[in-house]
Amino acid sequence: MGELADSARLSERTLQRHFFRATRLKLTEYLQNVSIMKARQLLETTNGFVESIACAVGYMDPAAFRKVFGRLTGVKPNVYRGDARL
Repeated sequence: MGELADSARLSERTLQRHFFRATRLKLTEYLQNVSIMKARQLLETTNGFVESIACAVGYMDPAAFRKVFGRLTGVKPNVYRGDARL
């Protein structure tokens, strides 16, 4: 987030305020939504393990990924794909 704020020549706090006013989302919420949208695509089109998909969309902790995925979609990643491996 710091790099993004620097490139816009704003403080992180100012960037967050502007972003929230424009989208009604916190920047972290938006980034989570983008990551989970990509993860959904990967779950639909690949056979990769959930841990690999979590890493591919920027989550180093698969448990944190599963938690965010479940909160945003209402189901666990393996249920979303209909996969009984996990």
